[in-house]
Amino acid sequence: MFEVENKIRQEAKRVLENGLVELVIGWAPGSVPFRTTPVFIDRPEDVDKLVWNPVCANNLAVYLPKIAKDRKVGIVAKPCDIRSIVALIQENQVKRDNIYIIGLGCAGVVDPSRLELAGVRLSDVTALDWAADGIKVITLNGEQLLKSTDVHRDMCLACTKREPALFDVKFGEAVLPSEVKPRELPELPEERQKYWSEQFSKCIRCYACRQICPNCYCEVCFADRVEPKWTAKKAVPEENWMFHATRAMHLAGRCIQCGECERVCPVGIRIAELMREMAEAVKNKYDYEAGDPNEEAPLLGTFRENDVDPAQHS
Repeated sequence: MFEVENKIRQEAKRVLENGLVELVIGWAPGSVPFRTTPVFIDRPEDVDKLVWNPVCANNLAVYLPKIAKDRKVGIVAKPCDIRSIVALIQENQVKRDNIYIIGLGCAGVVDPSRLELAGVRLSDVTALDWAADGIKVITLNGEQLLKSTDVHRDMCLACTKREPALFDVKFGEAVLPSEVKPRELPELPEERQKYWSEQFSKCIRCYACRQICPNCYCEVCFADRVEPKWTAKKAVPEENWMFHATRAMHLAGRCIQCGECERVCPVGIRIAELMREMAEAVKNKYDYEAGDPNEEAPLLGTFRENDVDPAQHS
């Protein structure tokens, strides 16, 4: 970890000193050792704030549409962040020439709540690092090695795209999951409808999922429109259905399954599972994967004569 972290700092310092970028976006230590926070560095002497460890969770691509609009910006990015960047470039929300990507091979990031379930007292944690067989947790009482399957985020356990798809410089090696976590949704339609009804009934309409998503970049969200009025803003089941289902449809072919929506949800709705199901449908019907740099255009901006018409096909 520290070798890659030092390389990130050296590269950030180089591009700032040489005027290749005006700003570098990365992660800095959070208020506690099991969290990190986004950091924006515009001076070479501040690059030592940058860190790279198993709790670098935030998808930093969310800042690019505004920050990189009129200037060159460097960004330290995991493979999932980079797929978000690719989608933003394809949809003309950012210019490739305005972004300097410090890409990272990834071994998955940790869900702090699972550390507790694995028997780690969070107040005792002083640092975390990747190890050959899992995650090394350093505490006040010593070191503990935990299995990745016990502490990684759900989306990391399902992710097999751990090499950066697009970068200007790359550090670190990818480590694939030992086994891919399957989707855990009911198969029968009526059972699935009941499942999502129960999930959406918890929604308090805080819109954290929308705000954290790099590809929810509309200036005015459909949920905020008065004319036409698509949905009320109150948190009731029928309105929650409308919000989440419509948002999922808007992200078809755009969601790269980083899981940020689920990470920030204060009531624990399994939003990422809904988006994963949508991504699988897009792949099966249209052979399209969001964030693939080989795709010339976004799914909803592409027409092929053999496209499936959902209105006429099951």
